[in-house]
Amino acid sequence: MAHRTSHYEKLLTDLNKAKILTRGVNILECQTDMQDLKVQAYVLLCHAAIEEYLEKLVLDVARQCIDKYHNHNTICRSLIGLISCGLIARIEEKALSKKISEELFQNIGEFSNVAYGRFRSIVGDNNGIKKTDQKKLMLPIGVDPELEDSATMASLDSFGGKRGAIAHGFKIAKTHTLSEIESDLTTIKAGLLNYDGACMATLTSSVII
Repeated sequence: MAHRTSHYEKLLTDLNKAKILTRGVNILECQTDMQDLKVQAYVLLCHAAIEEYLEKLVLDVARQCIDKYHNHNTICRSLIGLISCGLIARIEEKALSKKISEELFQNIGEFSNVAYGRFRSIVGDNNGIKKTDQKKLMLPIGVDPELEDSATMASLDSFGGKRGAIAHGFKIAKTHTLSEIESDLTTIKAGLLNYDGACMATLTSSVII
């Protein structure tokens, strides 16, 4: 069975709480404006819960990989990803110089802390679960969501699109059924277990220095 982090368990709890909103909604067809509004609100809440889950998960992995270096002199795959992300950011800022390579090898720990600060800002600015959002969150800790589970990546992207259509315009219309949304969430919850395990696995692939 795939590894379940505390973040994943909280996600399940949050989704179950959000489902309370759909009580009384016809599963196959929204029969009133109120039912349609409830389904739309349900999509927004579930999207928020999934987005929060991904952000908390990647930040936790990033923090743990730095702690492993400081406490055990161990470099794991997630730390390599984090450092690489930091280097790319320096290149994009046109601050790359010989001094950067010297800084990196002289004090990996400090460089990692700086990279973590940059990554935390990236996560803080995140606003979605679309494909680009997933890559922005997961690549810096050494996980490519497209290679890891392209089906889950597509499912999250699709759900993000539904959320976007609802969030960026007020419209009461029978667009989605509760059955459709529940089916989406069942697929997403199963797929996120793969992400869960993949992210945590980056902490176990290590090189002791």
